[in-house]
Amino acid sequence: MNIKEFRHDDWVQIWEGGWSFLSCSHFGDQYTKEIRFGRRPFVTQSIIFSKNGRSTAWIRQSDRDILGKYLSTEVLKDSNKGKEVSRNLKSQVDQVLPFMKRFLKGRIDAGTYKEFWHKILIYYNPHINVKYIVDYLDKKLLKKLLPHFESARIYAEPVFAYSEEFMVNFAKELGKQEGYAYKLILCLTKKELYSYFRNHKLPSKKELEARYKNSALIFNEKGSQLFVGEQVKKIEALVFGDHKITELKGVSAYPGKVIAIARVINDPKLGARLKKGEVLISGMTRPEFLPIMQRASAFVTDAGGVLAHAAIVAREMKKPCITGTRVATKVFKDGDLVEVDANKGVVKIIKKH
Repeated sequence: MNIKEFRHDDWVQIWEGGWSFLSCSHFGDQYTKEIRFGRRPFVTQSIIFSKNGRSTAWIRQSDRDILGKYLSTEVLKDSNKGKEVSRNLKSQVDQVLPFMKRFLKGRIDAGTYKEFWHKILIYYNPHINVKYIVDYLDKKLLKKLLPHFESARIYAEPVFAYSEEFMVNFAKELGKQEGYAYKLILCLTKKELYSYFRNHKLPSKKELEARYKNSALIFNEKGSQLFVGEQVKKIEALVFGDHKITELKGVSAYPGKVIAIARVINDPKLGARLKKGEVLISGMTRPEFLPIMQRASAFVTDAGGVLAHAAIVAREMKKPCITGTRVATKVFKDGDLVEVDANKGVVKIIKKH
């Protein structure tokens, strides 16, 4: 695979969180080969970074736009389609959640593991449909359908939290059996794990430890390629570009204007660092961020759109929020004085720390 094929200026982050390298290996294959809308895969290319147990996923804005226009066209033909997709997402939640909860403790064999990822694949289609369509609907139709989409997204929120609990339980069982720390089992690729199911051989602990510290996976329809350690810088250069800018634009999820100190927090366990009234800047928020968000005066995220967790919470708390800035966590630093103008969807540095 030639990494030059991945050199674009429209990479956008779609999520950030505590998903393991192994989960990411599955996600990347699903994005570029298995999840399809019409004749196209969800995306033509994807890049996922993994570092010390946390990961970020990136896709091209051009792929996102093609999908958004396709989905919105379907709803324009029949607005009941939006309600149908929302119901479908809830239905898939009702099928996949009980399955995962049954295996949060106890042994998970190869058949159960493969069935789990098949269920995630089926679940993902309505999840993506609901998540991405909202950013491409006209205001009138969005106003009509947003309550249905928002209800479905909130209902589905536990799925990917439980999915990683399932993976951790699986890794602990396999690690105990093979004498590997579970975090190293979670640094296998999908291909390596399925090979293990056949021949019971694992990569070296040293190799897996290097992946845990810093790694990147790139995906397209041809397959995937792994980068570790210093090699990751090559992929970061393709995605991040120049961070010397002082102003970013994003999606205004709730209006308002705030000038306050910035606090960059990607791990909710570090939430105590944010003092009341500061601006929370994160790759993406999840339910475990709620105590932090209650103290913050505004939210700014790298990933997300109108239905991002941060956006939904902002509307509930009535706090200014800008999502989808792409690189806010790279541009802004702890202690910077920033202006969040969610009326215009712009956040900028007033004074560097």
